[in-house]
Amino acid sequence: MDIRLKKGIGDFTFGMKEADITAKLGKPDKIYEDEDDENELIYQYNKSKIKFSFYQEHEGKLGYIRCANPKLTYKGKPIIQAPADTVVKEVFGSEINDWQEEDYNSFTTYISEEYWLVLNSEYDEVTDIELGVPVKNDEEYDWG
Repeated sequence: MDIRLKKGIGDFTFGMKEADITAKLGKPDKIYEDEDDENELIYQYNKSKIKFSFYQEHEGKLGYIRCANPKLTYKGKPIIQAPADTVVKEVFGSEINDWQEEDYNSFTTYISEEYWLVLNSEYDEVTDIELGVPVKNDEEYDWG
């Protein structure tokens, strides 16, 4: 599974519908609404360690992916369980240089707003990533 900036992960691209995901992965292990946003429906796949958020206000399109799969890569380079500094500087360094680091004592996040990418790390290793559909402006998503 390779991250495709501003597009998605692997075969999963922003704008897909729930039926597209279930056709590829089958029935999710869990389906629930985001506790902070009732307009987001989340499909969770435990074995694949991936969650898909569908934006109900936008025709149920896939708008956000969270992944902790150890096979996740970017341009063939591993992400999960890799040292956070290495991922930030070497794996994404040639394309992303606008990282905002936020330290929460027990974990750290690295955020690129330009690419709607978040790296979450604990014990200085990337534990999971969050990738969102890019935005055109304050009111529109760029569904590609």
